[in-house]
Amino acid sequence: MNEYTDKIFGCWAGKTLAGAIGMPFEGVPYQPNLRQENIHVQDVPNDDLEIQLVWLVALERHGLNLRAEHLAKYWINNIKHGCDEYSVALRNIRRGIMPPASGWEDNFFVDGMGAAIRSEIWAAAFPGRPDAAGYFAANDAIVDHWGDGVWSEVFLATAESYLFIENDIAKALKYALATIPRSTRLHPAIDGVLKLYEKGCRAEDAKAVITQKFYHPNFTDCVMNLSFVAYALLWGSGDFIKTVLYAINCGRDTDCTAATCGAFLGMCYGGNVIPVDLMNKLSPTLALGKLIGKIERIPRTLPELIKRTVALHERLAVELPETRYPVYQPYLPGKPAAFDRARWLILDESQHNVPAIKEKLLRTGLCPVELQPYIITTDGLTLDLSKYANCANTLNLFAFLQVKNTDTAREEVMLSATADVGMTLWFDRDRLLNHHSRQLSIPSFHRAEGGAAFHYPLQHGDRKLVHIKLYSCLAPLKCTLMFGNQFNDHLDGFDLSI
Repeated sequence: MNEYTDKIFGCWAGKTLAGAIGMPFEGVPYQPNLRQENIHVQDVPNDDLEIQLVWLVALERHGLNLRAEHLAKYWINNIKHGCDEYSVALRNIRRGIMPPASGWEDNFFVDGMGAAIRSEIWAAAFPGRPDAAGYFAANDAIVDHWGDGVWSEVFLATAESYLFIENDIAKALKYALATIPRSTRLHPAIDGVLKLYEKGCRAEDAKAVITQKFYHPNFTDCVMNLSFVAYALLWGSGDFIKTVLYAINCGRDTDCTAATCGAFLGMCYGGNVIPVDLMNKLSPTLALGKLIGKIERIPRTLPELIKRTVALHERLAVELPETRYPVYQPYLPGKPAAFDRARWLILDESQHNVPAIKEKLLRTGLCPVELQPYIITTDGLTLDLSKYANCANTLNLFAFLQVKNTDTAREEVMLSATADVGMTLWFDRDRLLNHHSRQLSIPSFHRAEGGAAFHYPLQHGDRKLVHIKLYSCLAPLKCTLMFGNQFNDHLDGFDLSI
């Protein structure tokens, strides 16, 4: 096995094993204390690797002509369901909003880890050409991310490609960092980690600083998690188990941080970096989810994945131009699309007799003329109510929900209701949710924070009065009510107006 092939083997084996080790702790709100003797390897599908298998197929078909538009079509045709940024991007693409707008439009998770975890395929296809790896990584990331979410994948792909030039983790991180604008959140975070390392800071002291300084309420925030990755790689000193445990024990998106570290070490040192006893737990058959498993030409085994990655690189190396690929230019967002325009009546409880108004709304189905000045028009899923939050006041939001969707069975409809403050939600007179955790809102169908996600039967023709009560309102303040299905897809045809 030559050096390149060994590094590819180390990359995919390290990605698989380390991700499996970190998976049980994904999203935990604490710092685990996992020890080597307690490591458990699960042979289950992981999107950290799965989507890259689809990109391998895409690269084999399109070669150097592959662009974001092609990848958007692969999402729609092959990866039809997803969570968070995946779900939002799919929704945008189905509506005709294509990259790069698809990664920004109405996307709370623009800085999620969903793109960063897909970086290895670009480095593997373009080893020693960090410019090419970063260019194609950007084309990938802009489909479902924006800003730091894109830069994070560019950063990792660039660093990983550099490892094929020189087996030095610190140099690779520094090289990649030089390509990231200082105006991003990512640059000062990685720079801060590198400076702690260069000062000779002890591992535990560095961990305390990094986990506190870069903490983010969204456990998939890429800047926080990449600071954990950089920490683990630097202080792990090339030891696979030590590095993976350092990443996991920082907490948050542990399967992603561990998998990234495992792949990074494999690309740097080859397959021998993985301990033999851990390697013996690696199944040659790739664990694939139902959707990915149905895709034609998807690699089914690790040996096949390695063989096809090597063949792809050899083919592209002949075609690769000597001129450097251009640096990613961030998309400048324009005016939001009007797909989710809504009209809400917003009342401050200290100024209005809310119970009496609600009864009148229920009885007449209409907003009284004298209250129409308190109606606001919004675009997008999330309401920014900061201007109405005043000295911890109580806000009441009203809108009539009209169900026009004809594609979804009533028993499959899901609601996600979240806010940055305590909230109560009613449909007509039925209280559906009473949540006072005071967690910052994470509007999601599978991990809603600052509220909840739950099934609620709705069908075409239903009309409900939606009443949201927000307590102790302080700016900044955001609130989200959205409708989906059991696959975490956003649904159209649930109109809110008054």
